[in-house]
This record gives sequence, C-alpha cells and structure tokens, in this order.
Amino acid sequence: MRIISSHLGLLQTLTVQDETRPHAKSFSTGLAALDSLPPRGAFAYGAIHEILSNPSQGVPRFFALLLARAAASASRNIVWCDPRQELYPPALSSAGLSLDRLYLLHPRTPRDEVWAIAECLGCRGVSATIAAPPRLSRVEARRLQLAAERGGGIGILLRPTGAAATHYAAATRWLVQPAPGSAAVQRWSIQLIHGHGGLVGKTITLEVSRDSNQQPDHVRAIETVAARPAQTKTARASA
Repeated sequence: MRIISSHLGLLQTLTVQDETRPHAKSFSTGLAALDSLPPRGAFAYGAIHEILSNPSQGVPRFFALLLARAAASASRNIVWCDPRQELYPPALSSAGLSLDRLYLLHPRTPRDEVWAIAECLGCRGVSATIAAPPRLSRVEARRLQLAAERGGGIGILLRPTGAAATHYAAATRWLVQPAPGSAAVQRWSIQLIHGHGGLVGKTITLEVSRDSNQQPDHVRAIETVAARPAQTKTARASA
C-alpha cells in the first residue's frame, strides 16, 4: 500500500509505472446476473462508471470494491481517493483487495481532489480509480471521462442521488439501495439507470455474506423477483 498526497498542483509519491493500454476493452465481474445489465454484457475500460446512493443509507463501497477487483490486472494498480482518511486498509485486505497494489490518495482541497483524480485516471499504470468527488461541473465531469479514455482504466465514482450528481459523463450509472437481509447475509438492490444498449431500469439483488468462514469474494448476484400481488377477496371467492 502507498499513500499519495496532492498539493499545489503536484502528486507526491506516485511511482506507478506507465504501461501500455490493456488489449481488453471490457471486463466482467463473473456474476452473471450483474454482467447481463451493462451494454454488451460487460463493463467498459477507458470509461467512468458511477454508483449513486442516498447518503442517509451509507456509501456502497463494497460495490466499488467489486468492480475495482474485477477490473484489476496483475501489473496495474488501484487508487482509492480518501480525503477524510476514512478507509481501513485491513478491512480492504480482508475483502480481497491486495494492499501491494493499492494507493490511497489524500488530497488536501476539493480543487486538488478533482485534479488528482483526473491525473490518476489518465495514468496507464492504474486499472481503477475509486473516488467520491465533490460536486462536479459539466466541464469537470467531461474532463474525468477524457482522462479515463486516455489512461485505459476505469473510474468508479461514488456520488449522492439528487442535484449533486446532475452533471455526469459516465458509460454506466447505477443506483444502489439496501435491501432486507439477515444476520448472515447483507443484500443490496442494484439498478442500472444509465447505459446505452444496456438493460436500463432492470434491478438485481447483490448478496454479500457476513460469514467470517466464507472466502472474501463470496458475493452472489441474483435476479430480483417481483412480489406477487395478494389475491383479492373477490378473486378467492370466485376460484
């Protein structure tokens, strides 16, 4: 694990090697129900993927982690922007993220943050950049998209629902909401809300096991089954 700071227009201690663009144009998570939703059944490299959530329901970092792990290659790194230093590296490690390939980005100001995110997205030694940027202007959103295209990795932006996420330039956008679970299983509703050619509007359920005896990648994506409406008294009487 390495720490990156940004100050006065400079990235400090970022030493990832500039590598050639990967041959693959897309990647999959290995979860069939989830992979069926984005355009052409896969997540595009060289693109931004946004995860929207209600701030009162928590930040779905697990989904960002799932995508980053799926996009990572053996020779490229993951950058996670953490301006408030809220991440706990041992927890990321237990979730299956290699700390040897992880850089934590600690920008000092919102202006530094957007600039540093763009620099990491444009680096060909980075497979995934995860960030929860401040409110973006249309120009800033487009800037991040172009940086991702140049770098060949992916940007995973955690953003709140509502006006704060109005401007975007993302290949896919996802709405993530908590769903009823249990002591052993945590469930989240995952809906594709933007992605040209994808199954926009379709929702699946992502299950994350809380069993400490399970492997760290023990995640299951399943089709969401619509609740059957209850029969009316009239219908029951006529049956």
